[in-house]
Amino acid sequence: MSRLENSTKNLFLTLGNTVFTSLLGLVSRTVFIKVLGSEYLGLSGLLGNVLGFLSITEIGIASAIGFSLYKPLAENDYKSVSALMSLYRKAYTIIGIIVSVSGIGLFFALDFFVAPEQQPHGTGFAYFAFLLNIVAGYFLSYKTTLISSDNQSFRLVPISVSISIVQTLVQIVVLLTLKNYVIYLAVQIFCTVLTMFLQNRYITKRYKDVDFYSKEKLKPEQKTEIKRNIGGLVIAKIGDYLVNSTDNLIITKLVSLAATGIYSNYLMIRNMVNGYIATVFASVTAGMGNVVAVESDEVKKKSFDVMMFSAYFIYSFEAVCFLCLFNPFIGELWIGNEFTFNMFTVSIIVINNFLTGLRIPLITMKSAAGTYMEDSWIPFAFAGVNLVVSIVLAKHMGVAGVFLGTIIGSLLTADWYRPIIIYHKVFHTSVKEYYKNYIKYILLGFANMGIAYGLCMLINTPIVIVNFVIKAIIAVVIPLGINTLLFYKTEEFQAIKAMSNRIFKKVLGKFKRT
Repeated sequence: MSRLENSTKNLFLTLGNTVFTSLLGLVSRTVFIKVLGSEYLGLSGLLGNVLGFLSITEIGIASAIGFSLYKPLAENDYKSVSALMSLYRKAYTIIGIIVSVSGIGLFFALDFFVAPEQQPHGTGFAYFAFLLNIVAGYFLSYKTTLISSDNQSFRLVPISVSISIVQTLVQIVVLLTLKNYVIYLAVQIFCTVLTMFLQNRYITKRYKDVDFYSKEKLKPEQKTEIKRNIGGLVIAKIGDYLVNSTDNLIITKLVSLAATGIYSNYLMIRNMVNGYIATVFASVTAGMGNVVAVESDEVKKKSFDVMMFSAYFIYSFEAVCFLCLFNPFIGELWIGNEFTFNMFTVSIIVINNFLTGLRIPLITMKSAAGTYMEDSWIPFAFAGVNLVVSIVLAKHMGVAGVFLGTIIGSLLTADWYRPIIIYHKVFHTSVKEYYKNYIKYILLGFANMGIAYGLCMLINTPIVIVNFVIKAIIAVVIPLGINTLLFYKTEEFQAIKAMSNRIFKKVLGKFKRT
């Protein structure tokens, strides 16, 4: 089966799974908010970030092993695959034990993040429920890296969809009848473990030639590659945690747990939509690893240019929709204006997400090329600037200051230096073109947001749903219209159009045969 066919299946099946589970999740969250309120929402977000610190102990083994699996899988070298997966299993068993012990110790520092009087009932159980979810992953989910590196992750979709449906329905029943957060989490733990167990069993049966308990030794060059990649990844992992997982900690500490709960509504919608987008990029990541391994520098760069334009096109469209529709949806159609932020805060959240989206092609190419050590200082610099600026601004600007700190941190570190590494080490060419395109995409993205939001501000009918529909039409038409007019004749646009047509024809052909 070709890379395109596998990527297409990954895209559509994973996208379908994401859409379906997102709709179920939205219903479940609505019930959660109505029954338990924003404090429990804030607690969930906070515990996820506090315990997320423990994931640093994974030190990037999954990414390093995943990268090392590309070549032996392509060559059907199952001895090397077995050796790699056996190493992976042993490493994750040790890490699982370390995380368990560390998590128990970290529990005694919970009062530092949330004052005891602010902790809702069941906080202790919730903490250990989150910890168990994390630990279970180390013992049960390591095999998914194998099927993902083989570009076959779409085969796990039926399992995850089935369990997600059952979990959501049972949790809704628990909330409506028992109104008990502890039982709600217990259902989540059970379903998480069951999902990983079933996926594990499927992967074992599918890869019968792989011995997950192999005593086969790795080749010297494989050991060297893994050690080098892990060395860079552990640094990146620490930095990524400090950048991405401290927002809720700062908001809770310097603003309030309720504000963390309100932000979690925006975060849920953002993650839901970003999940769809991530599916598009994740479905081609393994294929990109193959491109980097076998294609010329020119082909690599053209592939990257297409990815970069795709990221701009998609994330500028998303940014416009978020800016115009976040508050109307949350405040007027969903759960009430008391669960919304002011528009300045919303705009900072949206801009931060837009800039994060523009970095995805660089991260994807970095992962595919295995350039982990070359920019090892970036995560620490990014995290340091982000942490200091976010704390200072949060004291004066509240939630908006936290995300403004992230924006400033990214612009001063990763956004200007990481492209240099990719262009010099992977494409072997000047980075000037990237900077021109990056600035162009940012300015156009801001223009799209400004024009669309300005038009939406003019809409003021007495019927809420009519207001929302008109604003939604504006949010869709403006970025699609402007970007299509500006870029229709470019190579990148035509490449995306051609690829989309090929995928559509394959899907339509299979549908007709069915």
